[in-house]
Amino acid sequence: MLGRTAVVALASLATMACANSTGPAEAVPAVLAVVPASGATGVSLTAPVMVTFSHSMMPGMEANVLLHEGLLTGPVITGSAAWSTDRRTLTFTPSAALKPGTTYLLHLAPTLVAANGQGIDHGACTALGGQNVTGAMTGGGMMGSGMMGSGWEMSSGSYGMIFRFTTA
Repeated sequence: MLGRTAVVALASLATMACANSTGPAEAVPAVLAVVPASGATGVSLTAPVMVTFSHSMMPGMEANVLLHEGLLTGPVITGSAAWSTDRRTLTFTPSAALKPGTTYLLHLAPTLVAANGQGIDHGACTALGGQNVTGAMTGGGMMGSGMMGSGWEMSSGSYGMIFRFTTA
């Protein structure tokens, strides 16, 4: 069994897992959890998709979280997005059941911003199983495709972070 000090240290590390390394950990938002977890299989066709952040998120940020069928260039799943009362957990419920035996990608834009004005460093979220999106993964980049527009490309060339899961 872990002692109290070890538990506090582990909690601090988990909270900082997706923190932006350019600012103090307590002021910078982090992705704490993604459900279903990246790499999950056998996911329910009707289960909602949830992302939990360490800080309250700015209004409108739900538009910067997309669920794609198959690949990043695959269709975007329609549905409704709702925030928890503290704006820390976003729940996306697809408007129809997902397809069986299909891979889906949860795509977090690089433009996600917390209520404190700080952005999220997606590159640090790999501890949650996420993967940085490159132009090559999008079929040569999204800038000119009209799919998401230029706002989805970071100065580093990344197009955010994806988390994969497969339905039952």
